[in-house]
Order: sequence, then structure tokens, then C-alpha cells
Amino acid sequence: MALDELDGRILALLEANGRESATKLAAKVGLSRSAVQERVARLERDGIIQGYTIRRGRGGPPAGVETYLFVRLEGPACPRVAPLVRELPEVLSIESLAGELDMLIRARVPDMAALNTLRERVARLPEVRTVTTAPVLAVHLDRR
Repeated sequence: MALDELDGRILALLEANGRESATKLAAKVGLSRSAVQERVARLERDGIIQGYTIRRGRGGPPAGVETYLFVRLEGPACPRVAPLVRELPEVLSIESLAGELDMLIRARVPDMAALNTLRERVARLPEVRTVTTAPVLAVHLDRR
């Protein structure tokens, strides 16, 4: 499905605030509320919008440990390994990479013990050669 400029503007507004009302979106992009609702429904149906989420602020309870797992695989195994990693509830994103590393996994776990358990689970998956973890110490910019 091809996205037009209005779809792009609606997506950008929803990425900035997933709770933005259809009425406010409509005013910002110059469409009627029903036209925006139809476009958002199409974007959801076509898999462009796959869900809505929250980002925790600094005032809430501890969010746990966010971490990256750098994975090297045996050969071109990402298409076979990614569905297995996707099943792990701690995993936030999975990316296939070019270069020395094959896969980048971003995850959030409650504590370091849980990180160790996650790392071991990923390391035991078929065709995983090595896993290196990098817990996030501080976030200086997040434009997601």
C-alpha cells in the first residue's frame, strides 16, 4: 500500500501522541474527522500501525533495565531465529543487521538477574553463535 503525504502526517502526529483524538488530528491535517478515522483504520488494517504503546516518564516507578543484545548467527539465519525471539515477552524490537553482527534485540527486563536469564534463553536458540549484552545506562535522546 502506498502512503501519501496525509498518511505520513497522521502517522507522525500519532507517533508523537498516540492518544491524539481524531478531531484534533483532523484539524491538524485539514481533513474531516471521519476521513481521518477511515485513514487510521486503513493504516491499522494494512499493518502500518501495529499497535499503540506508552513511554514511561521519570516520575513513575522504575521501568527496569533496558538493554541491547547483539547476536551473531550461524549463516543467514535471521528469518528462522527472529520468530523465536519474537515470542520472548521482554523483547521490544528485533532488527536484522549487515556487517559483523546479524541481529540487534532491544529488550526491557525487571532486573539484572532477568537480563541474565533472557541472555541465556537467546544464546540457546538454534543457530545463535554469540550474544553480547549492553544494558542502557542513560538515554540522552529518544525520538521514537
